[in-house]
Amino acid sequence: MTTSTDSQPPSPSMTDEAYGKLRALAAVWAGTSALITNRRGQVLLQRVTYRPTRLLPGGAVDKGESPAQGAARELEEELGVTATITRGLAVDWVSPAGRTTPPGMKFPGELLHVFDGGVWDENQIAAIRPAPGEIEAVEFVEPADLPALMSPGDARRALSALRARKHQRLRPHVPGGRPPDRPHRP
Repeated sequence: MTTSTDSQPPSPSMTDEAYGKLRALAAVWAGTSALITNRRGQVLLQRVTYRPTRLLPGGAVDKGESPAQGAARELEEELGVTATITRGLAVDWVSPAGRTTPPGMKFPGELLHVFDGGVWDENQIAAIRPAPGEIEAVEFVEPADLPALMSPGDARRALSALRARKHQRLRPHVPGGRPPDRPHRP
């Protein structure tokens, strides 16, 4: 059996190892987060030590876990709470050209998932224990304030997820953090 080089497209003559190596070169990162609101409709944001803007709770999807499992794990790691995460609200593609990263990072692009973390009551909010050294604070903010507190892409994703929750639907794809264009209606 012959193998293709890394620059050749997949072919039936490729070994499993060569095909795996080729796919690894084209791999993308996967991230996950949870949209949590309080009963007044305010959105939970985290102030983290490593970024100037606020974030929804979340992070990278680890090897072998689904994005929903990753969101639940991140809630436990970052906020000290256990939650069942099942309902997707948005999926976004961030292209390599869409993010400025250090050259050595070799950012391949990322699929970002936003899940419904639910509407939390006072007892759930009181149970939050931010991870020391990573999460400086958590706060509930008005949806209208998200663009001022988050990066533009993060704010668009969060607002798209809020709309999806309100309309009881999953947004299957949020290209560039923007909802798909609505059909033109005269």
